This record gives sequence, C-alpha cells and structure tokens, in this order.
Amino acid sequence: MHLARTIFGAALSALLVLSACETPAKVNVLQSANASITPGATYAWAPIAQAAPGQKGDPRIDNEIIRERIRTAINTNLGAKGFQLVSDPATAQLLVAYYVGIQPGTDYRVDTYGPAVYGYGWGYYGAPNNVDVRAINYVDGTLILDLKDRASAQLAWRATSQKR
Repeated sequence: MHLARTIFGAALSALLVLSACETPAKVNVLQSANASITPGATYAWAPIAQAAPGQKGDPRIDNEIIRERIRTAINTNLGAKGFQLVSDPATAQLLVAYYVGIQPGTDYRVDTYGPAVYGYGWGYYGAPNNVDVRAINYVDGTLILDLKDRASAQLAWRATSQKR
C-alpha cells in the first residue's frame, strides 16, 4: 500500500505539470497479482517508441520541456521512496513509461431569462422571452504511468489520471 501511495504521488505530480485544471483528478490504480514491486528496486526509463515518419505528437504536450518535467517529478518521487534509477534498461528490475493524451470536448449551458409570454404548447406561462445557449470548450488530459517487470515483461502497476 505504501508503494501505491508513492507511485500515486508521482503520477499526480506529473499530471499537475500538464496544466491548471477545473476538476479534481480521478486516479485509478491497477496492480498485477503476478508481478511484484519491491521497495528499493532498480528502475530505468523504457525506450521511447518512435513515431512513424510524417507523424508528430501534439506540440502542447509532446515537447522536451513537458517530457523533462514529467520525468523529473516521477524520478523525484521514486527516489524519495528508495527506488534507484539506473541508466541501462537491461540491468533494471522495472521499466517505467508514461503516456500523455489530450482531447477537446464541449459542454453546453442553456439559460432562460425574462418574463414569459403566454403561448400555445408552452403551458400557462408560455415560452421564456430569452434563451441563451453557450458552448463551453475544454480539454481533457490523461496521464498513464506504467511500471513493467523487465524480467517477465509483465505490467506490474498502472496509474491512470484524468483531469479537465
């Protein structure tokens, strides 16, 4: 449980780097029953898969500044709990990877105001004089943090956090 709080803190810290958000984070944690994570284990960053030629990530989140901030937050939290960063993934017990995604969305707000006028089909008071419909655009951000057991290549732990 102590490890889950550690990794949760790292995931949350990394997500806070992304942006200031309106809603509280929803964090879901999954832990494998088959792969264990022991405090003090060594870890390395999993090799980053290269994008296909001609494809680039979203520049709002796929840039060196964001990548460095997320890695620093995760390294700081894991290091504070005794995990040891190693440079060679072939010697690490755990491989760490994260994925960030953003998706735009729209909510609609309808406000009615003004005195009503009697009209057919609207009931006794009728339809309102004024109806204001507003589109509220937002961006949902998602951060997924994975810890894989290098020896078995099994996913040992995953945290998923979403914020608006």
